[in-house]
Amino acid sequence: MTGLRLFSRTSWLWLDGAAVFATAAFLACGGPVPIAGSSSLTGGAGGGKGTNTNLGLDTKPSTSINTSVDTGTEVSSADGGNCGITTAPLNKQPPDVLLVLDKTGSLLDAMDSTSQCAAGSTACQQRWATLVAGLNAVLTSSSTNVNWGLETFNSDGSCGVAPPEVAIQPGAAGATAVQAYIATITPNGSTPTTLAIKTAVTYLQSLTDPNPKYILLATDGEPNCVGGKGGGGGGGGASDLTAAEGAALAAFQAGYKVYVLGVGPETANLTALANQGGTTDYYPALTPDALTAALASIMGSVVSCTFGLGTAPPVPTNVAVQFNNDSSIKAPHDTSHTNGWDYTTPANTSIQLYGSWCDDVTNGKYTSTQILKGCPGGAIIQQ
Repeated sequence: MTGLRLFSRTSWLWLDGAAVFATAAFLACGGPVPIAGSSSLTGGAGGGKGTNTNLGLDTKPSTSINTSVDTGTEVSSADGGNCGITTAPLNKQPPDVLLVLDKTGSLLDAMDSTSQCAAGSTACQQRWATLVAGLNAVLTSSSTNVNWGLETFNSDGSCGVAPPEVAIQPGAAGATAVQAYIATITPNGSTPTTLAIKTAVTYLQSLTDPNPKYILLATDGEPNCVGGKGGGGGGGGASDLTAAEGAALAAFQAGYKVYVLGVGPETANLTALANQGGTTDYYPALTPDALTAALASIMGSVVSCTFGLGTAPPVPTNVAVQFNNDSSIKAPHDTSHTNGWDYTTPANTSIQLYGSWCDDVTNGKYTSTQILKGCPGGAIIQQ
């Protein structure tokens, strides 16, 4: 093969883990780390240049970082029509997860009814106790892989919602701060779910870090602060579900998926909130073990297969995600987040894999991943 090759120096930051799971069992293994992949690919015929980001993936424990790799642009005819390919910086991006926690009066009710558990009862399964037990387990196990923050609702015993009580912080610091605050809470008051979601979006929009951002709404699905007026102890106000659904949809449209962790019997409400928030269905948590498993599943989806691109593609619609340096293995761009890949931020600076593609990265079937970025006016990269 012949071609014109122009080299420049740049830095390369390898991933510190191909896939990270929130469960303690996986984290105990130390997490996977990268196998070095190719630092450049062969470009196609045509002028201009595009980019390739190579994600090295492996399962061997390590914390090494390679920060000195040649980066090049090559023009030839070997890659089937790309207008030129060059490497770009890359890093694993831990997600920012804002826990939006319902701490209203109805959380004192039994899991399967609207009656409160009697004081000292060992037979009654309380929603709040179940929720806290599961949250503590997952906050501990995922503390090094997620940036955590906390916003509670209500904040005034009625229908108010203050800015987050715990600002998003990296790793163990954030998880520990969230746990410490939750330990001080006694549930009471009404359920301003709509305002809670809107407040969360406003806060996330104020952050300047490049990490993907998510809302984890933990609730029993009984919003009742219509027009800012609640129902006293959390049970007597008119339903505000329609407005809460609208807030979840607005959050999703702003680039922040709303994962719903649900306790209690209001399954239809919980499903509606999750569907509008872009995550299809809520995660049920009818027992402490089920809640822990649900949270682990949510954390796995936002942590395991989220990758930073360094910079946004010059043509966001002309991108392919390829595996094992094999042009025949490419994930489809799937905005339904069922089985493929999609951008995680409005700025298109990171992607997430979904379905079997994420599974095959985390189980080791695919040992390297390349992000092929086409250039303006260049050939279309086949997905």
